[in-house]
Amino acid sequence: MQEPYLNASFNHSDLWAMAINGDHQAYGSLHAILFPVLHSYILKMVKDEAVADDILQDLFIKLWQNRVNIGPINHVKSYFFTTARSITFNYFRLKKFRNDRLGKNLESEIPLSPEDILLNAEHDQALKYTMVKALNVLPARQKEILHLKYYEEMDYRKIAQITGIQYQSVINHVFRALQLLRLSFKLSEEDIFLN
Repeated sequence: MQEPYLNASFNHSDLWAMAINGDHQAYGSLHAILFPVLHSYILKMVKDEAVADDILQDLFIKLWQNRVNIGPINHVKSYFFTTARSITFNYFRLKKFRNDRLGKNLESEIPLSPEDILLNAEHDQALKYTMVKALNVLPARQKEILHLKYYEEMDYRKIAQITGIQYQSVINHVFRALQLLRLSFKLSEEDIFLN
């Protein structure tokens, strides 16, 4: 599906200005234009396709959510690259922190008792149940798109072609589905702590 502004004579700043005013199609066009070059840039740093996709999804979601606060941008492409670089470095910092914590935990870990093993197995089973339950709450279209994105590892453009919906709509479906899944997991954690 072709984005309506891709063939027009709009530059990045024009598209961003329209996006600030809530124009989803203009933002979708920016996404379609910048995604490939940003993906390539991030992939060179993280060397992992899935991580690069996640970082870019975070980038586009955060910029969309904060577009009004960000305001007009003179050099949109540079701004997106700078933000992508910052999010990527945050990913590395978090990864290092987790690895450091994991290393410390492994060093100080004592052997697990049979009761601990059973509790861990029960927790894993509860987590799987929560995931299946959360996925079953999603509308069929969102489930389909999440399957194509995360299980078949397709990019947004390919999903748009397969499903016959607009590129920006695919992004919106993924965003909404992930929000619902996060909410489901948050509510499940609260249930666990309340019981």
